Amino acid sequence: MRRLDILTAVLLSLSLLFGSSCGPLELVDESPVAQEGNDASDGARRVLVVYHSLRGSTEKMARAVEKGASQVPGVSVTTKKVADVTKADLDAAHGIAIGCPTHFANIPADVKVALDHWAWKEKVDLTDKVGGAFATGGNVTGGKEHVVISLLLYMLNNRMMVVGPIHREGPGGYGEFGASATTGSADPDVSEGELDAASKLGQRLARVVSNR
Repeated sequence: MRRLDILTAVLLSLSLLFGSSCGPLELVDESPVAQEGNDASDGARRVLVVYHSLRGSTEKMARAVEKGASQVPGVSVTTKKVADVTKADLDAAHGIAIGCPTHFANIPADVKVALDHWAWKEKVDLTDKVGGAFATGGNVTGGKEHVVISLLLYMLNNRMMVVGPIHREGPGGYGEFGASATTGSADPDVSEGELDAASKLGQRLARVVSNR
């Protein structure tokens, strides 16, 4: 008699012997069970919108980026202040948009410290994540474009790929390397056109993330 037949006979005998008090014995499958984790195995592509805002203008731009990215099917969007972003947020994201106000034609100190910590302290691997940048500033020529470029250079130095909003598709079309808004005393609010540019940035970022 084969070993399997012997084992089956023994188990059957035990089941008949103890069945009245313990119930029938069952073979239990003890093979490992796959555990669910907080990763991209569900197929979702994740965009993280990070911003720093003092008076609310940059937050409005961030929400417009979020709105644009949310229009792309299959993309999940999270928006957070730069101070609240965790290593887990950055690791999970396939695309990251960063925006901040302009301080003396440069990135604000709080944002610069946070970005440096991502690379040096948190040891976040940003390789091949897709990035985009946006900025606000009080004056038309107050340094907003320099801030956007500085954010893009940070991304490129950390091995990311970068995109900007597209305003017209196809031959003869054009795009920009980021989105910005003028929010000084002469033009204190974010205009619809500026919000639209931010939305297009989010949509382009999410599209590229979705297609990778």
